[in-house]
Amino acid sequence: MVSHSRKQRRKLHAIPAAVALIIFAVMWLSSHRTSADVLLSAGNFSAWEKDCRHCVIEPQYDVLKGEIIRLETRMGEALISAPFEPEGLRPVLTWEWSADEFSPDDDTSLFRVSVGFEGPAGERYLIHYVWQPGGEKDKRTTLDDNEYIWTVAGKEQQARRWYRVERDLTLDLEVLTGEAMEATPVGLTAGLGDPSRRKIKAGGYLGDIAIRYLPEPTPVEPVATSD
Repeated sequence: MVSHSRKQRRKLHAIPAAVALIIFAVMWLSSHRTSADVLLSAGNFSAWEKDCRHCVIEPQYDVLKGEIIRLETRMGEALISAPFEPEGLRPVLTWEWSADEFSPDDDTSLFRVSVGFEGPAGERYLIHYVWQPGGEKDKRTTLDDNEYIWTVAGKEQQARRWYRVERDLTLDLEVLTGEAMEATPVGLTAGLGDPSRRKIKAGGYLGDIAIRYLPEPTPVEPVATSD
């Protein structure tokens, strides 16, 4: 029969408690982790609607990025679009893109990701997040009452390099409209080229477009104070 000293017994009893604490911490982190849902990828882009006349939209493989989408156009735009239903109240959209050689003085939109919204009374809003080679990053332009352009990549960005974009859609709409509202994203479009130009030579790559949801802020209970 093996006997343990009091100090050894305390150590043995501490081991299960430490293991339980680790398991609890892992489960807590898993429950509070915000995972991203992939909306568009090289694996599912065939299910998206395409508007492509003189262009190419196809999956390709990159050694560093893995499966990506290749877009090319020689006239107008190469577009892919689809509706989607968000599963949370604070959606954050992320994507990566890379453009071929372009003129740094070009003030037109080379790449864009557009998000359509529906307001509580059925009103529609549209935000175009654009890569404008000759533009200033973070420049915001109003096209009409409910349509906006937000330059998220400008003259600081270079050709043949990957850039990641992350946008809090709810916050962006509040900034552009000047008011807080419960508008729901209802559609997504990714495009390359310029619809106003009949002749254009543009090319680039698009990585996964994913969405995750920020947790809603927890109301703070008032604390009673004594005089």
